Amino acid sequence: MMHRNFHRAFLCLVLVSAFTGSLVLAQNHPGSRITGPIDERVRVTLKGNVHPLAQLRYDQGAVLDSFPVQRMFLVLRRPPEREDALRQFLEEAHTLGGTSYHKWLKPEQFGELYGPDDSEMTTVIAWLQRHGFSVAHVTKSKTAVEFSGTAGQLRETFGTEIHTYLVDGEEHHANDRDPQIPDALAPVIAGITPMNDFPAKSYTKVLGQAYFQAETHAITPQWTLNTQPLLALGPSDFAVQYDLNPLYTAGVNGNGVTIGIISLSNVDPTIVAAYRTLFGLPAGPLNVIIDGSDPGQNGAVVEAHLDVEIAGSVAPGATINLYAATGTTVQNGLVLAAQRAVDDDQATILSTSYGICEQSLGSAGNQFWANVWEQAAAQGQTSFVSSGDGGPAGCDDFNQPQAAQHGLAVSGFSSTPWNIAVGGTDFFYTSYNGNAASQNSELATYWNLTPAKLPSTSLLKPIPEQPWNRPFGLNLSTSGVYDPPPATIVAGSGGASSCASGTGAPHGSFASCTAGYPKPSWQTGEGVPADGVRDLPDISLFAAAGENNSAYPICAFPNECTQVNGGTALLLAGGTSASSPAMAGIMALVNQYQAAHGGTNRQGNANYVLYALAKKAGASCTSSATEAAGCVFNDVTKGNSFLPTGLPGVGTNSVPCQGGSLNC
Repeated sequence: MMHRNFHRAFLCLVLVSAFTGSLVLAQNHPGSRITGPIDERVRVTLKGNVHPLAQLRYDQGAVLDSFPVQRMFLVLRRPPEREDALRQFLEEAHTLGGTSYHKWLKPEQFGELYGPDDSEMTTVIAWLQRHGFSVAHVTKSKTAVEFSGTAGQLRETFGTEIHTYLVDGEEHHANDRDPQIPDALAPVIAGITPMNDFPAKSYTKVLGQAYFQAETHAITPQWTLNTQPLLALGPSDFAVQYDLNPLYTAGVNGNGVTIGIISLSNVDPTIVAAYRTLFGLPAGPLNVIIDGSDPGQNGAVVEAHLDVEIAGSVAPGATINLYAATGTTVQNGLVLAAQRAVDDDQATILSTSYGICEQSLGSAGNQFWANVWEQAAAQGQTSFVSSGDGGPAGCDDFNQPQAAQHGLAVSGFSSTPWNIAVGGTDFFYTSYNGNAASQNSELATYWNLTPAKLPSTSLLKPIPEQPWNRPFGLNLSTSGVYDPPPATIVAGSGGASSCASGTGAPHGSFASCTAGYPKPSWQTGEGVPADGVRDLPDISLFAAAGENNSAYPICAFPNECTQVNGGTALLLAGGTSASSPAMAGIMALVNQYQAAHGGTNRQGNANYVLYALAKKAGASCTSSATEAAGCVFNDVTKGNSFLPTGLPGVGTNSVPCQGGSLNC
């Protein structure tokens, strides 16, 4: 399966109190879209809001009525005229010379100007409370209401049940059918955020543990790595690859800028501090903001440390805010953390390294993520989201050694028009299909292969890049030859948004996709498909996990980044999980620079400027950063011309697929 993806590498809660009171009928308020009494007998179905894995073959039956269903969001629709006004404001706020250029809103202003009418909010909340739900708060955008109750109340109110599902030996909970609401409320209620505990994907690929030996100053992997050296892309090497040293020299290091990391796990601040010490970075402020209960350091701890450490290494002067929340049986913690980060409005830059494909998010899930990033853009926050690690097969599990089978798909976290989707590249060496001697000889032209004590810089000059593609890349590890088994779909993700809306199936999930997000006004330029829909990624950075002998060194567990018995343990990792916080770090440098030169330290949806810069630079920027004078971006074009057999997929993010499967 193939989607010719375009890649570019970069150079250079305050709680609102719940409404109370009796049910307010719409006819008592002329501004309301609720135009009649709420008749529970006349109902509409909110289609496309059941997870695809909530299938009969996995179903273990309904949970008890007393089963808690907590921290759900009722997603609300804003009036059409306010939707139109918001879109106009966003265009003007991001257009130089516009009447609202960079006149960013505060969260409360956003809600007052563009949220539903207060009378509608009062009616909806009173309706929830009348059914026994507790209402915690309304988001500052007024587009979501947090409420909790029991499975019995959920069934009685929305006509859907929470069932237990056993999938691949793991127990999950999810609603078994699409929810229903009274017809009178349909103009106001868009849906409920996904009512299940199927996890989001972390886009981190861990290569393994390595040791830095104090005596030899060499990094030694704890696994077999062909015959070439391991060349970890440390913070100082990243600065060489993306031409950041002139900024650092000029004092631009992210000072005064706050980066918000959206996380499922907490971190150990002593490990983060040890990482910064090992790589010669100054101590930096790290704030942990927990929404609700602390998830602790859990199975996502590597992802959390990678995000915090990479963002802080690229922008060592920036403040890092980690936003985390404990999920529930019917709510993903990332939803809570992201909404908290946007409502807090402290971070001018946000980074999210997780995703769920549009098809699995469903109607209300896609609506939530579009809403939250749209609010962020109106507040001047720049939201970076990893595009994924499964090539164009966004609904397949890239961690499983098998070919794709679920067709072309992208992550709904990153496919909205209001975020910057960050894809993945890998290094490219012309000797990829040569012998070990020729490969090592070329490596020596880019890297100092003499072991040196950290935090030394090993990279001598920027390396050309190619799309990150484990099966079809021109990789040193495979000599550029696709030779399964096992099959793998590990590759930088991207493609066309295709399932932001769909046709509901009898069991509730999307039976078929009807539309992706329309092509945003800013998404034009060389290499952008003329397909009428939102395409991703927007920009790409190094994301590989060893295919060409390089990965990011990070620390996530006790005793890592600290010397023990003459050695220092490290983790080597990659994935677009690293690309997003790295780009967030670069953006922190941009924000600091802009603030110091008459602008603001908020840029909103930077795609308005990024695509314009790419068009201005032209299509000639096809080589390494320092080799293309005046170029802002480096078009990643390495691929097809270097492979005599013309293997489909080389130079793209194509991955192998199972014969007869969708889009294969």
